[in-house]
Amino acid sequence: MAAPPGRIVCFGEAMLRESDGLVTPGGAEFNVACALARIETSTAWVSVLPEQETIIESTAMEAGVYLELQRSSKDVGRYSINREMMSVSYDRSESGFAHLNPADFDWRTLLSGARWLVMSGITPLLGEGPRSAWGGALTFAELDGTLIAMDLNHRPGLGTIDALWDIIRPRMRMFNVLILSAESLSQIAVLEGMNKPENYEENIEALAELRRRFLIPHLCCTFKRPETDGTQRRWSVVAHAFGLDSTEQDAIVHAPVEALGGGDAWLAGFLDALSEHGHGPISPLIGAMRGDLLAALSQRTVGDVSLVRREELDAFEEQRKWNQIENRTLTIR
Repeated sequence: MAAPPGRIVCFGEAMLRESDGLVTPGGAEFNVACALARIETSTAWVSVLPEQETIIESTAMEAGVYLELQRSSKDVGRYSINREMMSVSYDRSESGFAHLNPADFDWRTLLSGARWLVMSGITPLLGEGPRSAWGGALTFAELDGTLIAMDLNHRPGLGTIDALWDIIRPRMRMFNVLILSAESLSQIAVLEGMNKPENYEENIEALAELRRRFLIPHLCCTFKRPETDGTQRRWSVVAHAFGLDSTEQDAIVHAPVEALGGGDAWLAGFLDALSEHGHGPISPLIGAMRGDLLAALSQRTVGDVSLVRREELDAFEEQRKWNQIENRTLTIR
């Protein structure tokens, strides 16, 4: 099957997650691909899987993701969730993806006709092979004019923020979208010689300053704040060439069933908006609002992978517009 033109290509590892006796698939770029495909945005996922079929492959196919896979004799990585300890443990060092051969990926072909390339800061810390393939994908994307969305997604178990920033910083000019967590934003501000932000307002100032330094078209940061009733308030900020857009005054309140996967769904919603899905030109603010909404909706079900369909997303966007008119907060339960 020929790869669809204008697609969003996601490259990264997927693993099997074990939690509460359930085994489900997950992985940053895999989650983004599935979330996009379910809201009818043409998407491909490039990765490595075992020769025998897994739930990872069937989940992607069910969502409508176009698959570009290399096969390996090694198994996939695994991670387990301990809800009582609120911890995640990984076993991925011997996975097929960690030991991939970068020569197996023909990036000129894989990215031909693609609109976006989605990757994260997880991949280059997984080993020499993944880092080389990650770098090759960036190079060919830049040469072919494919826009690049990078989620820093720092995982302390893979390496320090300093080590990751040493890899990411020289390539900043390549990115059209870069997403940072609030914690990573504070850490990078220090690495860049700024004072460590002491509060939310200073964090936002650091975001704006980093965008000015590196001239990234969209530098994004997502925020969550727990409420006393067990819900959480979710919003985001996007720094761009014309200033800052924040959804803080239009934050979404929701009660997550699932703690993971929200950031990946946010990126899917943001890129869907920037890809002008059926609407014409979209502002970064609208993109951030769609990201917030898709993230909140995706966490109503168990597992990292979003099950939200386009019709559901559109219906909640319409409800949110009415809430704005009536000056009410959108609450999702």
